[in-house]
Amino acid sequence: MRGHEWWQGLAIFVCAAMISVLMGTSWSFLQILLVVPAYFIGRRCESMQPALIGFGVGLIAQLALSWIAEPSDFLSVWFTALVTDFVCLLLPWWLGRSLRLREVRRFQEDDIITELARVRERNRIAEDMHDLVGHDLALIALHSGALEVSADASDDQKKAASQIRARAVAATDRLHEILGVLRAEETEPRRAPNGHDLDRIVDSAREPGMDVDISVTGSIAAEAVARAVERVVQESLTNAAKHAPGAPVAITVDAGETDVNVAVVNEGGGSSARAETLSSSESRHGSTHTGMGLIAAEERIRLLGGTMSAEPDHGGFRVSASIPQVADEKASRTQTDSQARGTISRQTDAATKDRLRRAQRNQRASMRRAALVPGVCAVVLLVTLVVFQILTYTSVGLPSDRFAQIHLGQAKSEAEAVLPRSHVDLAGVPPTVTVPTAEPGSSCEFYLARETVIDFSSDIYRICTRDGVITAADRLSPEE
Repeated sequence: MRGHEWWQGLAIFVCAAMISVLMGTSWSFLQILLVVPAYFIGRRCESMQPALIGFGVGLIAQLALSWIAEPSDFLSVWFTALVTDFVCLLLPWWLGRSLRLREVRRFQEDDIITELARVRERNRIAEDMHDLVGHDLALIALHSGALEVSADASDDQKKAASQIRARAVAATDRLHEILGVLRAEETEPRRAPNGHDLDRIVDSAREPGMDVDISVTGSIAAEAVARAVERVVQESLTNAAKHAPGAPVAITVDAGETDVNVAVVNEGGGSSARAETLSSSESRHGSTHTGMGLIAAEERIRLLGGTMSAEPDHGGFRVSASIPQVADEKASRTQTDSQARGTISRQTDAATKDRLRRAQRNQRASMRRAALVPGVCAVVLLVTLVVFQILTYTSVGLPSDRFAQIHLGQAKSEAEAVLPRSHVDLAGVPPTVTVPTAEPGSSCEFYLARETVIDFSSDIYRICTRDGVITAADRLSPEE
């Protein structure tokens, strides 16, 4: 148990003690208010251990308080306290803890899914780089081959060109091998990396009826930047179609000398339009779905040295991105590293999925353990009730056929053969039962009028004796 969790067990103990203190008083109705602190203790409870210790110590304290309050009937009082604990403390605590576990599970899944989206996007970037670099290597091999057979080239130049062509061909083959490994687990179809396909993306969005307006100024120099712009536009349109269908969308692409600025504005349905998860904690934990498109687009732009944001805008929603026309040295190095570590990224992708499955299994196990507490307590209470009822029936219960064998003037020693081995004192008679005045000098004993173990009647038999002779034998019923 962590040091800062001790207050949870103490709070549960105090609540249990208050139930015993309030029981049987005119303030007993206040017991229902203990539902509130019990619920919030469950919401803040990271571990069940402090609460279970608090419950255990509280039950022992309730037993002691029941003995002090009603020595002759302390088990009945204690059992009533147990039932109250179950309703006012245990169930609210369990509800609060269950909701906490659900939130923890959702947060963990969101974190893992975000990481998975980033890994997948890095894989896609690595594949794109393989395609582009492979194309450039093929051109190098082609030009060096032309130089090798050129009549104007010297022998040394032809030899150097031959070596360049051989190395380019070998590098291309190695790239193809690595690319085959990278694509071995690819489940989504990939399109050719033409890098300039905004018109096709917009046309595809317009086909089902989306109102899309696009404005493009300037030209994009780098293929990787063009593909990043396409990705932002594509995922933004997908997001708008999903969360604000029918709302017009305006796309602006401004390619300047140093930066490419992209803005996709959904001009309506802002209350329902929600960006998919980005890197911020608030967005990540607030998402209720598992879409990862904008996460992937943001990761692609980040690797290029750019920035991206998604936020409400005048009743609609706006996705903005700024990407350098020429990626800086750090971003270029990051992309090269992503290309070189493509296979490792695939392994990381699988490991992330495995982490997600393990987190889900662990959370389900935690939910089952949390549900086990009230379940076990309910079974214990039920068994206790059955045992208590059996003991009550066998010790102070008197069936009507045995009561019929008792008559006035009968010797008490003869009647004891049909009477239970114990009896209820006058103090144990329910207040709703009116007890007639007994004859002077008589002593009365009370028994529960029960036909079977499952009979919960409130009627009472009264047997009064004087000088060893029965002077009264009557059945008393509660007043209505």
